[in-house]
Amino acid sequence: MHKTGTIYGINGPVIYLKGNTGFQMAEMVYVGKERLVGEVIRLTNDITTIQVFEETTGLRPGDPVEATGDAISVTLGPGILNNIFDGIERPLSEIAKSSGKYISRGVSVDSLDTEKKWQTHITVKPGEFVSGGTIIAEVQETQAIVHKSMVPPNISGTVLEFAMDGEYTINEPIVTVQLANGKEEKLTLAQKWPIRVPRPTAARFAASKPLITGQRILDTLFPIAKGGTAAIPGGFGTGKTMTQHQIRHAIYLHCHGNRQSLQIIQIFVRKMLTPIADHSNGTWIFVPFRMILPQSI
Repeated sequence: MHKTGTIYGINGPVIYLKGNTGFQMAEMVYVGKERLVGEVIRLTNDITTIQVFEETTGLRPGDPVEATGDAISVTLGPGILNNIFDGIERPLSEIAKSSGKYISRGVSVDSLDTEKKWQTHITVKPGEFVSGGTIIAEVQETQAIVHKSMVPPNISGTVLEFAMDGEYTINEPIVTVQLANGKEEKLTLAQKWPIRVPRPTAARFAASKPLITGQRILDTLFPIAKGGTAAIPGGFGTGKTMTQHQIRHAIYLHCHGNRQSLQIIQIFVRKMLTPIADHSNGTWIFVPFRMILPQSI
């Protein structure tokens, strides 16, 4: 039984619950009858403070708030690339199917396509010891990128069973691991991960070579490493798209406008971008995006 509370006060996107609700810090909650997504951002003995990630117009004191028992998490797996999400990983294309041109509040859709089958190559065998970060399967997600599904960081053990190479959805078990305590854990192509917890790494490669974009403002004030990542946040008319176009133009000029330049631009723009859009009534108001930069221009 999930814990519940009632709204005591509202201040823009922030709501307050009075009394000891039993909620936890960073816990995901559903607010109001429309079940708007929110997150607990502050706890005291008397007040629980929650940030709501959608428009709070229409909420009123006394409306219910339900805790989920989990932190806000994202689904990591095949299907992220070539998709556009809002800030809590809801694909805009799926939201539009259910609410039309103007995006309604409280829409609940799967982050990734749970019915699409991916051609999967299994990379482990029975008896093999695996731990966090071990690659268990490979999926050709795009023409340029092979998605490698790994063992979650908190799991280690011996492979008991594995599926044959073939087509699987992101939720179908493909590998069974026996843990040290004797329990069995079934692994899939995708996994959930809390957004507030950094992904652990065994080691980090030093960013030793710069990616020269040809744009002096970027190369001087915001240098980017080869193979690194970058984000361009901003509001209306701040130059996000123009910056991307300028980098594409630099690639084109560097390659003298040949076939190679067109191929690089296609990969750069269509195959290696995961846009994240924040929206209000279907209007794009903030478009940061994650760029997986090519190793070289």
